[in-house]
Amino acid sequence: MRVLVVGATGILRPAAATLAAEGHRVTGVARDASSVPTGVVPLSADATVPGFIGDGSWDAALVYDPAVSPASLEAIRTAVTGPVVRVLTSAAAAPDLPSALSEPLVLQLGWVPVTRRWHTPAEVSSAALQVLEDGDSRGLGVVRPWEDRP
Repeated sequence: MRVLVVGATGILRPAAATLAAEGHRVTGVARDASSVPTGVVPLSADATVPGFIGDGSWDAALVYDPAVSPASLEAIRTAVTGPVVRVLTSAAAAPDLPSALSEPLVLQLGWVPVTRRWHTPAEVSSAALQVLEDGDSRGLGVVRPWEDRP
């Protein structure tokens, strides 16, 4: 499988590394191409501008949503023939916004409730890979009460 990973040097680095280790052809969008995991082909972060990334180049994608503009996300969707998993920060679950979990292929990030900490890249990547595998949107951690955000 050919997979595009936006966030391959940050929050989704473990996911990119796992996919590459499993033998998938992974392209990692990164600000610093030297930081992509072993086995991942780097793509400059500014390459996500609409029209640059091509059409039908990948079978799937994992996208750290804050890293792309709406136009870039649409370009990615055009370039990917299969699922595009969006990883949303807790800000997307603000009380005044509608739930993104009704959308397909979404991982809504929250926080670990007892210790009130953010999730690690390994935790986020594992959950994102689960969404890619089964196609079910899900939340990671909790997003309420909003005042308890770390």
